[in-house]
Amino acid sequence: MVVLTKEGVMKRVTLLIGLCFWLYGGQANAVYVTGDDLAIACLSESPQKILSCIHYVAGVIDYHTMMQSLGTTPAVDFCLPKSLPIEQAALSVVDYLRKSPQHASFIAAPAVMMALQEVYPCKPILPRKRKKKSGK
Repeated sequence: MVVLTKEGVMKRVTLLIGLCFWLYGGQANAVYVTGDDLAIACLSESPQKILSCIHYVAGVIDYHTMMQSLGTTPAVDFCLPKSLPIEQAALSVVDYLRKSPQHASFIAAPAVMMALQEVYPCKPILPRKRKKKSGK
């Protein structure tokens, strides 16, 4: 697990917010990115929109990682392999959005978390087996 400093998190959040305003600036009425908005960006032929999709997914992952590092267990938890490219995580989200149209008009962030949980669930922590004490 990557541990982020407070300054690093703040820089990423500021960058993500600025990027969202810049990329989605044309949608003056939109208060949030919907599942449909994200799917359209991810499946676009525009490199700029594809990058916005990847960065949106990265932002959700960053937030999730930050919450884990603070000791808060998110309600929808996922465990990504350390070597997973962000593009692969974004593709997993696109696949999930395609087969889950109920997310089309709702905020995309929960759908991203649900998609990643489906593909990369955390392994349950099993209790350790206790050694039996000898009765001698």
